[in-house]
Amino acid sequence: MFEREPLVGTMSAQVARILGMRVVSGEFRPGDLLPIEPELCAAYGVSRTTIREAIKHLAGKRLLEVSPKIGTRVLPFTDWNLLDRDVLAWRLEAQFDRAIVQDIFEMRLCFEPRASQLAALHGTDEDLRQIGRRYTELANAGNDVRMAAQADLDFHLAIINASRNGMFITIGGAIKAALRVSSGMLHRHGSNPGEDLMYYSAVHEAIATRAVPAAGAAMTTLLTVSHARVLPLAVIGDPDVGAGRAGGLSE
Repeated sequence: MFEREPLVGTMSAQVARILGMRVVSGEFRPGDLLPIEPELCAAYGVSRTTIREAIKHLAGKRLLEVSPKIGTRVLPFTDWNLLDRDVLAWRLEAQFDRAIVQDIFEMRLCFEPRASQLAALHGTDEDLRQIGRRYTELANAGNDVRMAAQADLDFHLAIINASRNGMFITIGGAIKAALRVSSGMLHRHGSNPGEDLMYYSAVHEAIATRAVPAAGAAMTTLLTVSHARVLPLAVIGDPDVGAGRAGGLSE
Protein backbone atom coordinates (compact mmCIF):
# COMPACT_ATOMS: atom_id res chain seq x y z
CA MET A 1 0.00 0.00 0.00
CA PHE A 2 1.25 3.49 -0.77
CA GLU A 3 2.25 5.73 2.09
CA ARG A 4 -0.62 7.92 3.18
CA GLU A 5 -0.35 11.50 4.27
CA PRO A 6 -0.11 11.69 8.07
CA LEU A 7 -3.33 12.57 9.88
CA VAL A 8 -3.04 15.85 11.71
CA GLY A 9 -3.74 15.39 15.37
CA THR A 10 -5.64 18.45 16.63
CA MET A 11 -9.31 17.91 17.33
CA SER A 12 -10.40 20.81 15.12
CA ALA A 13 -8.31 19.43 12.25
CA GLN A 14 -9.92 16.02 12.66
CA VAL A 15 -13.39 17.55 12.61
CA ALA A 16 -12.41 19.60 9.54
CA ARG A 17 -11.24 16.43 7.81
CA ILE A 18 -14.49 14.60 8.55
CA LEU A 19 -16.65 17.49 7.39
CA GLY A 20 -14.40 18.08 4.38
CA MET A 21 -14.74 14.43 3.39
CA ARG A 22 -18.50 14.65 3.70
CA VAL A 23 -18.49 17.67 1.38
CA VAL A 24 -16.15 16.33 -1.32
CA SER A 25 -17.85 12.92 -1.31
CA GLY A 26 -21.19 14.59 -2.08
CA GLU A 27 -22.91 13.80 1.22
CA PHE A 28 -23.23 17.56 1.66
CA ARG A 29 -23.95 18.99 -1.77
CA PRO A 30 -23.32 22.53 -3.07
CA GLY A 31 -25.93 24.86 -1.64
CA ASP A 32 -26.70 22.58 1.31
CA LEU A 33 -26.65 24.06 4.79
CA LEU A 34 -24.57 22.26 7.40
CA PRO A 35 -26.23 21.27 10.68
CA ILE A 36 -26.24 24.04 13.26
CA GLU A 37 -23.42 24.28 15.83
CA PRO A 38 -25.16 22.46 18.71
CA GLU A 39 -25.94 19.50 16.43
CA LEU A 40 -22.33 19.30 15.20
CA CYS A 41 -21.03 19.57 18.77
CA ALA A 42 -23.28 16.68 19.82
CA ALA A 43 -22.41 14.60 16.76
CA TYR A 44 -18.65 14.84 17.29
CA GLY A 45 -18.49 15.37 21.04
CA VAL A 46 -16.51 18.58 20.79
CA SER A 47 -16.89 22.18 21.87
CA ARG A 48 -18.32 25.10 19.91
CA THR A 49 -14.80 26.52 19.65
CA THR A 50 -13.58 23.33 17.97
CA ILE A 51 -16.48 23.37 15.49
CA ARG A 52 -15.89 27.02 14.68
CA GLU A 53 -12.19 26.43 14.08
CA ALA A 54 -12.99 23.50 11.78
CA ILE A 55 -15.54 25.55 9.84
CA LYS A 56 -13.09 28.43 9.53
CA HIS A 57 -10.48 25.98 8.22
CA LEU A 58 -12.85 24.69 5.53
CA ALA A 59 -14.00 28.18 4.62
CA GLY A 60 -10.39 29.04 3.93
CA LYS A 61 -10.29 26.20 1.42
CA ARG A 62 -13.45 27.59 -0.22
CA LEU A 63 -15.52 24.50 0.56
CA LEU A 64 -17.86 26.40 2.87
CA GLU A 65 -19.21 29.89 3.30
CA VAL A 66 -20.46 31.25 6.61
CA SER A 67 -23.26 33.79 6.62
CA PRO A 68 -24.60 35.19 9.94
CA LYS A 69 -28.17 35.27 8.63
CA ILE A 70 -28.19 32.07 6.56
CA GLY A 71 -25.76 29.69 8.26
CA THR A 72 -22.91 27.60 6.88
CA ARG A 73 -23.48 26.40 3.34
CA VAL A 74 -21.46 24.32 0.88
CA LEU A 75 -20.00 26.35 -1.96
CA PRO A 76 -20.20 25.28 -5.63
CA PHE A 77 -17.50 22.94 -6.90
CA THR A 78 -16.11 25.74 -9.07
CA ASP A 79 -15.27 27.73 -5.93
CA TRP A 80 -13.28 24.95 -4.24
CA ASN A 81 -9.53 25.31 -3.92
CA LEU A 82 -8.84 22.08 -5.80
CA LEU A 83 -5.07 22.41 -5.50
CA ASP A 84 -5.23 22.67 -1.73
CA ARG A 85 -3.35 19.69 -0.31
CA ASP A 86 -6.17 18.66 2.03
CA VAL A 87 -8.96 19.10 -0.52
CA LEU A 88 -7.09 17.02 -3.07
CA ALA A 89 -6.27 14.31 -0.55
CA TRP A 90 -9.89 14.17 0.66
CA ARG A 91 -11.16 13.86 -2.91
CA LEU A 92 -8.74 11.03 -3.61
CA GLU A 93 -9.68 9.27 -0.40
CA ALA A 94 -13.42 9.74 -0.76
CA GLN A 95 -13.90 8.90 -4.42
CA PHE A 96 -11.02 7.85 -6.65
CA ASP A 97 -12.85 7.59 -9.96
CA ARG A 98 -12.34 8.09 -13.68
CA ALA A 99 -13.00 11.84 -13.55
CA ILE A 100 -10.30 12.43 -10.93
CA VAL A 101 -7.76 10.31 -12.82
CA GLN A 102 -8.51 12.26 -15.99
CA ASP A 103 -8.15 15.57 -14.16
CA ILE A 104 -4.83 14.53 -12.61
CA PHE A 105 -3.21 13.29 -15.79
CA GLU A 106 -4.52 16.10 -17.98
CA MET A 107 -2.96 18.58 -15.56
CA ARG A 108 0.27 16.61 -15.41
CA LEU A 109 0.45 16.43 -19.20
CA CYS A 110 0.09 20.20 -19.32
CA PHE A 111 3.13 21.00 -17.18
CA GLU A 112 5.40 18.00 -16.54
CA PRO A 113 6.69 17.69 -20.14
CA ARG A 114 7.55 21.39 -20.06
CA ALA A 115 9.09 20.97 -16.61
CA SER A 116 11.28 18.22 -18.08
CA GLN A 117 12.39 20.52 -20.86
CA LEU A 118 13.17 23.27 -18.36
CA ALA A 119 15.09 20.80 -16.19
CA ALA A 120 17.23 19.90 -19.18
CA LEU A 121 17.67 23.57 -20.01
CA HIS A 122 18.07 25.22 -16.60
CA GLY A 123 18.75 22.44 -14.10
CA THR A 124 22.03 22.71 -12.24
CA ASP A 125 24.54 19.87 -12.20
CA GLU A 126 23.36 19.02 -8.68
CA ASP A 127 19.74 19.00 -9.90
CA LEU A 128 20.65 16.48 -12.58
CA ARG A 129 22.58 14.35 -10.11
CA GLN A 130 19.50 14.34 -7.85
CA ILE A 131 17.31 13.17 -10.74
CA GLY A 132 19.90 10.48 -11.46
CA ARG A 133 19.85 9.31 -7.84
CA ARG A 134 16.05 9.09 -7.88
CA TYR A 135 16.14 7.13 -11.12
CA THR A 136 18.69 4.72 -9.62
CA GLU A 137 16.47 4.22 -6.57
CA LEU A 138 13.58 3.40 -8.88
CA ALA A 139 15.70 0.99 -10.93
CA ASN A 140 16.90 -0.74 -7.76
CA ALA A 141 13.43 -1.02 -6.22
CA GLY A 142 12.61 -4.09 -8.31
CA ASN A 143 9.35 -5.66 -7.17
CA ASP A 144 9.25 -3.76 -3.87
CA VAL A 145 6.04 -1.82 -4.47
CA ARG A 146 6.48 0.65 -1.63
CA MET A 147 10.05 1.51 -2.61
CA ALA A 148 9.15 1.77 -6.29
CA ALA A 149 6.18 4.04 -5.63
CA GLN A 150 8.23 6.35 -3.39
CA ALA A 151 11.09 6.46 -5.88
CA ASP A 152 8.65 7.21 -8.70
CA LEU A 153 7.19 10.11 -6.70
CA ASP A 154 10.65 11.43 -5.84
CA PHE A 155 11.77 11.14 -9.48
CA HIS A 156 8.92 13.32 -10.74
CA LEU A 157 9.31 15.86 -7.93
CA ALA A 158 13.06 16.09 -8.58
CA ILE A 159 12.37 16.93 -12.21
CA ILE A 160 9.77 19.54 -11.28
CA ASN A 161 12.19 21.11 -8.78
CA ALA A 162 14.96 21.09 -11.41
CA SER A 163 12.76 23.11 -13.75
CA ARG A 164 13.62 26.17 -11.65
CA ASN A 165 10.10 27.43 -12.37
CA GLY A 166 8.56 28.64 -9.14
CA MET A 167 5.00 28.09 -10.30
CA PHE A 168 5.73 24.51 -11.38
CA ILE A 169 7.43 23.78 -8.07
CA THR A 170 4.40 25.15 -6.19
CA ILE A 171 2.03 23.02 -8.27
CA GLY A 172 4.23 19.96 -7.72
CA GLY A 173 4.04 20.43 -3.97
CA ALA A 174 0.29 21.00 -4.12
CA ILE A 175 -0.45 17.82 -6.07
CA LYS A 176 1.94 15.62 -4.12
CA ALA A 177 -0.97 13.58 -2.77
CA ALA A 178 -2.19 12.92 -6.32
CA LEU A 179 1.28 11.96 -7.49
CA ARG A 180 1.64 9.60 -4.55
CA VAL A 181 -1.65 7.85 -5.33
CA SER A 182 -0.82 7.61 -9.04
CA SER A 183 2.59 6.15 -8.30
CA GLY A 184 1.21 3.69 -5.78
CA MET A 185 -1.45 2.34 -8.12
CA LEU A 186 0.95 2.19 -11.05
CA HIS A 187 3.54 0.08 -9.27
CA ARG A 188 1.11 -2.18 -7.44
CA HIS A 189 -0.30 -3.26 -10.77
CA GLY A 190 2.87 -3.16 -12.88
CA SER A 191 3.03 -6.04 -15.34
CA ASN A 192 6.62 -5.71 -16.48
CA PRO A 193 8.90 -3.56 -14.28
CA GLY A 194 11.79 -3.82 -16.75
CA GLU A 195 9.68 -2.62 -19.65
CA ASP A 196 8.19 0.20 -17.61
CA LEU A 197 11.63 1.33 -16.49
CA MET A 198 12.65 2.12 -20.05
CA TYR A 199 10.20 5.04 -20.11
CA TYR A 200 11.78 6.53 -17.00
CA SER A 201 15.22 5.85 -18.46
CA ALA A 202 14.35 7.82 -21.58
CA VAL A 203 13.29 10.82 -19.46
CA HIS A 204 16.40 10.60 -17.31
CA GLU A 205 18.77 10.28 -20.27
CA ALA A 206 17.19 13.18 -22.16
CA ILE A 207 17.44 15.50 -19.16
CA ALA A 208 20.96 14.32 -18.26
CA THR A 209 22.19 15.06 -21.79
CA ARG A 210 20.25 18.32 -21.87
CA ALA A 211 18.27 17.23 -24.91
CA VAL A 212 15.43 19.70 -24.40
CA PRO A 213 12.83 18.58 -26.98
CA ALA A 214 13.54 14.90 -26.28
CA ALA A 215 13.01 15.45 -22.54
CA GLY A 216 9.51 16.81 -23.10
CA ALA A 217 8.62 14.04 -25.54
CA ALA A 218 9.91 11.33 -23.20
CA MET A 219 7.87 12.67 -20.28
CA THR A 220 4.77 12.85 -22.47
CA THR A 221 5.24 9.19 -23.37
CA LEU A 222 5.81 8.19 -19.74
CA LEU A 223 2.67 9.99 -18.54
CA THR A 224 0.58 8.63 -21.41
CA VAL A 225 1.61 5.06 -20.58
CA SER A 226 0.97 5.65 -16.86
CA HIS A 227 -2.45 7.14 -17.60
CA ALA A 228 -3.44 4.13 -19.66
CA ARG A 229 -2.39 1.85 -16.79
CA VAL A 230 -4.09 3.72 -13.95
CA LEU A 231 -7.38 4.69 -15.64
CA PRO A 232 -8.93 1.18 -15.76
CA LEU A 233 -8.01 0.64 -12.11
CA ALA A 234 -9.90 3.77 -11.07
CA VAL A 235 -12.98 2.65 -12.99
CA ILE A 236 -12.89 -0.80 -11.39
CA GLY A 237 -11.93 0.52 -7.99
CA ASP A 238 -8.64 -0.09 -6.21
CA PRO A 239 -9.01 -1.52 -2.69
CA ASP A 240 -6.08 0.52 -1.39
CA VAL A 241 -7.54 3.84 -2.55
CA GLY A 242 -10.47 5.34 -0.72
CA ALA A 243 -10.08 2.78 2.05
CA GLY A 244 -10.37 5.49 4.66
CA ARG A 245 -13.76 7.07 5.10
CA ALA A 246 -15.01 9.89 7.24
CA GLY A 247 -15.42 8.16 10.54
CA GLY A 248 -15.11 8.99 14.21
CA LEU A 249 -12.49 11.05 15.94
CA SER A 250 -9.25 9.58 17.16
CA GLU A 251 -7.84 10.72 20.42
